[in-house]
Amino acid sequence: MSDDSRNGQQARLWISWLVVAVLLGYGVAQTVITAAKLFTH
Repeated sequence: MSDDSRNGQQARLWISWLVVAVLLGYGVAQTVITAAKLFTH
């Protein structure tokens, strides 16, 4: 296994985790915004 392919795998791993983190953060943000709207009205 060459270093290049290992680095590529590492990059893909980071990107996939980043996507998961962004989606989770987006979901949390939507939940907070919705809750804020419910509680303020």
